[in-house]
Amino acid sequence: MCLRTENDYSIQSTKIKHLFLNQRMSKYDIILAMKLIIVRHGETIDNLNHILMGKTDGELTQKGIEQSKEVGRHLKEHHPIDMVFCSPLGRCVDTLNNILEECPIEGEIFMSKLIEERDFGEYEGTSMSGINWGEIDKDGKINREMGVESWNDVKKRVELFLEDLKLEDGEKTVLIVSHAGPIRVMMGKLTGKEIGFEETVDNGSIHEFDYDTELEY
Repeated sequence: MCLRTENDYSIQSTKIKHLFLNQRMSKYDIILAMKLIIVRHGETIDNLNHILMGKTDGELTQKGIEQSKEVGRHLKEHHPIDMVFCSPLGRCVDTLNNILEECPIEGEIFMSKLIEERDFGEYEGTSMSGINWGEIDKDGKINREMGVESWNDVKKRVELFLEDLKLEDGEKTVLIVSHAGPIRVMMGKLTGKEIGFEETVDNGSIHEFDYDTELEY
């Protein structure tokens, strides 16, 4: 296992590798099927108490730890993992560590800020029941002054992450450990459907997709 942090955008060495390939390949479209295993972090104390977390690291409950380990057991039985991308927020890192206890992974592990949860600014730490989502989702001056990341900005960075994956070897199985918000964006992009907030993304849930990476040479 190799753990290292990369720039928020692309892995430069991988870009260079494809530049060399670019000189050798004929001009055909190559469609390579990458398997994405997308996992939401385990339950946290704030999740249990219905507290808005955002960029807060959070602490897994005992249930959240067991959810994470169950993901690891599932992966060990069904999916050899070639590469991991994980949100650097504490609840995702702890989830990944519990997964690794059950399913050791030899491939490289990267932390990516592109798949962090949305920054809710001054709303973080407040009760979910008191949140006016209609107001918090407005891309206005007040929300910006309160440090709230717009939903459009979340979508842009998560979609950039998915585009960046196309620079990797296409037939890999990739584990992604992230949060409800970014996972909804990924699900929408991968299915071609708008995934609303009414779509439940449970703690410890596993979402599997075949991702066609199209490279033009």
